[in-house]
Amino acid sequence: MEKSMTDYHINCLRPLFTDELLNLLQQGISVNLIAQAGQGRKRLLEDIQTAHLKNTKIIIVDIKHHLNSYDDLIQTLWQQLDGTTQAPTTWEELIAAINKKYNRTIIVLYHFDDLLDNLSIDSKFNINFFNQLDKISHNPHISLLCVTSQAHDQSMVCTEGLKRNYSWLDLEKKKLPKLSYDEIQFELKNRNLSLAAEELSQLTWIIHKHTLPYTLLDFLAAKIAHQEDPELAFSDRMEKWIKQFDESNRTEELPRFI
Repeated sequence: MEKSMTDYHINCLRPLFTDELLNLLQQGISVNLIAQAGQGRKRLLEDIQTAHLKNTKIIIVDIKHHLNSYDDLIQTLWQQLDGTTQAPTTWEELIAAINKKYNRTIIVLYHFDDLLDNLSIDSKFNINFFNQLDKISHNPHISLLCVTSQAHDQSMVCTEGLKRNYSWLDLEKKKLPKLSYDEIQFELKNRNLSLAAEELSQLTWIIHKHTLPYTLLDFLAAKIAHQEDPELAFSDRMEKWIKQFDESNRTEELPRFI
């Protein structure tokens, strides 16, 4: 990449992994990012968006908002690319326009797995659409980043109300690594929570051991910032809040947008 990691990754949640992922994408390699909810996958995309890579356009679209409208997906992508001229009507036209306009483009398809194993999507998400996605792996100027909860090729492509085949896209698989103790602690320090050193260490270990670390980090950081339950000792507050968090996530499905 044209810049050192420290120039624009100083506030990344996972700076080393973000740098590794962006290097792959800038080399023209399309990637399947495999990441469960609660691990900070949306935050990773936010960090990628703010990288401001030289001569590289990054566009991110949440597939789950466009399952019923292929046309809306094309329009949304085009608005991030141009927005001033008439939008293309097909994926092929969109890719052709991108090739003319930008030296390098990274297209991020968040919740890509919502298109898979799904018999209710717009009929325009057909075999040709998936074949056109696959062609991007051979395009030196465009890379795909498809974010899924499990490897894409473990799910079926469905078109015209029928299950066709397991996903055949040529994507390099990268699993989102577990947040490290140091990454969690650095993120907590960046949030300026006014914690004593012992409290910071205790909070970091609590988050590091949890199965939903980034979601818990957000939850606890908000509680601390709002100074909730000030009458309780720090350890008692943690115990109370973690119980609230675990009960909430036991009875409700974890939000897909995290």
